Parts: sequence; structure tokens; C-alpha cells
Amino acid sequence: MPSPLPFRLDATQRARQLAQFNRRPEITWFGFEGAFEEPGSAIIRLTRIHDGVIGGGGAAAINGGVVAAGFDAAFVLAGLGHYDTPVVVTLEVSVRFLQLASAARAPVFRGHVVRSARAFAFVEGVLHARDDPELVFAAANGMVAPGR
Repeated sequence: MPSPLPFRLDATQRARQLAQFNRRPEITWFGFEGAFEEPGSAIIRLTRIHDGVIGGGGAAAINGGVVAAGFDAAFVLAGLGHYDTPVVVTLEVSVRFLQLASAARAPVFRGHVVRSARAFAFVEGVLHARDDPELVFAAANGMVAPGR
């Protein structure tokens, strides 16, 4: 996986972006919470596991739609670290499911921009166990763009 591009926005700008991102209703409904990690990663944690996020595989695994939503959130947040705009939109997300994402392992989404231009950015990410970053449940790539 290519290295993350360093954030374009400074820490103060990213703090503003992060605060508005974490207040979004869809982010709070899923139980997601975002964070920035230097040099250029967006982190999405599941802060609470509720019945709406459990599904796939029947066991206590995160539903595949929630996995896709988590990557979407990570990619949008990564874009917010690069574009000084209140809205970043997803143009494409492609998810590769590698194994069931055990809710007990507190999955963490990690996304970052790998290539960017003024009008769009290519993003990549993984979903891994919080206690073992080498245990990867899914990988994804896509494109995001600053909202107009």
C-alpha cells in the first residue's frame, strides 16, 4: 500500500474539520468517531456496538454495509485533512472483504490519500483489529472530491 500523503491543512484547520465531522448525524448514528494521525491518516473507531451495526456472518461480526460506511467515513475524513472545504464527497469506494470483522476485536478503519489533485483524490484504507493492526478484516480504495 502506498504511503499516506501528508495532510495539506495545518493542525488548527484539521481540528475544525474534525469537530464538524464528528458532529454529523450519520457519524454519531453508526457510533463512529474520527481522528487524524500524522502524517496523513484518518482513523475511524467504532465507539459503541449496537444492533444496527451487527450482522454479517450471523456471529458478532460487523455488517458489510457498515464496513463500507466506515471506509466511506475514513475516506471523507482523509479528504477533509487535505481540502479546506466543509464538505468532501465520495466518488467511488471499492471494498475487499478478507474475513469477518469481529466486533469483539474493536475494528478500526484507517484511510489516507495516496494521490491528489485540485478536484479529486485517490484514497486507500484498511479495517484492522484495534489490538492487532496486522489482523486485517477488509481493505478498500476509492476517490473523494471537495464539495462545491
